[in-house]
Amino acid sequence: MELKNFIKEALKDIVGAVSEAQKEISSGEIVPDVGSSYQTVELGINSVQAIEFEVTVNADEKEGSAAKLSVVAAVIGASVQGSSGASSGHAAKLKFNIPVRLPKHKSNS
Repeated sequence: MELKNFIKEALKDIVGAVSEAQKEISSGEIVPDVGSSYQTVELGINSVQAIEFEVTVNADEKEGSAAKLSVVAAVIGASVQGSSGASSGHAAKLKFNIPVRLPKHKSNS
């Protein structure tokens, strides 16, 4: 899977999962509106959170096409999934954060 598609789908899944979880719980709140008091800032709680990514990628250079970054094979369950084909490239580990504003929990009252 190309790196850009992996990041895009992961971010959509995270925000979507938060939104779905907010709708399904009957008590408590997920991402409540906590304001911006000193205590919330001190605890690292604010409306923007950093999603940390750490992925290993290949810079694939397949014959007849431009080089693309793709996420290296992932272990899912007990099997390894990846791509095959004649390619040459180099693997690298990338670590980065993407700030995301998660949806605030809407009060039931």
